[in-house]
Amino acid sequence: MDISNKTIVLIGATGGIGRAFAKALAATGAQLLLVARNQNQLDALTKQLVVDNLQNKLSGKKHLWLSADITTGEGRQSIINKANDIGADLLINNAGISQFDALNNITEADFQTALDINLMAPICLTRAFLQPMPSEVGSSKAKTVVNVGSALGSIGLPFYSSYCASKFGLRGFTESLQRELALSEDNILYLAPRATQTAINSEAVNAMNKKLGNGVDSPEAVAAALIAQLSSDSKRVGVGWPEKLFARINGLLPELVDKALSKQLTTMRQFVS
Repeated sequence: MDISNKTIVLIGATGGIGRAFAKALAATGAQLLLVARNQNQLDALTKQLVVDNLQNKLSGKKHLWLSADITTGEGRQSIINKANDIGADLLINNAGISQFDALNNITEADFQTALDINLMAPICLTRAFLQPMPSEVGSSKAKTVVNVGSALGSIGLPFYSSYCASKFGLRGFTESLQRELALSEDNILYLAPRATQTAINSEAVNAMNKKLGNGVDSPEAVAAALIAQLSSDSKRVGVGWPEKLFARINGLLPELVDKALSKQLTTMRQFVS
């Protein structure tokens, strides 16, 4: 895929990974529609991309931003309307939240929020984005969707029950849709980062990862993986080793992963509130 001629809708643009995505995508020459809730952060990011373009001597493509709540039908429709207005052909569902806690401490509302943001919003946005506009009916304009999941969409990690539930669902939805659309021109991709250095991780999670020796990537490393995935049209990309191997083992022999994680359980419990 030639990213430079794409018009891209980036959901969750102002988060740690989202900002890295925005900068990496803009550096290719693509036009971006940046979507998040905080207007001030969106405006600041858009202005920073203009500065980056000047420094990199890129053609001055105008990047746009839209403040919208993806958990509401009204918010999602405003995104789709704007995407249609600018002729967007690539959607990146990147918004997400995480909660590290014991099940008894996670409320029903917490679960609903995780499912709304991590699963239902990407499903609804993907469905609406792939619908042709009236002017496109009968045309063959191809669209691409990237759903940003997680290594924990393949590995059920203790104390991440709400996050894993939503990310397992997103991976299943994406895989099903990939196969459903296998004979179409549309392309559905799945990117699964491991732990990343962003504000999504609490201080307790950062301390736990350090204690366990878990690998943690920079947002820029994840952005580089996204650019490589788009350039190669790879259907599934995992970021981080040995997490990619661990995910495959979990699919084949989950009992082995049970044993490995049980040895870490006592340590993990020390960091649960």
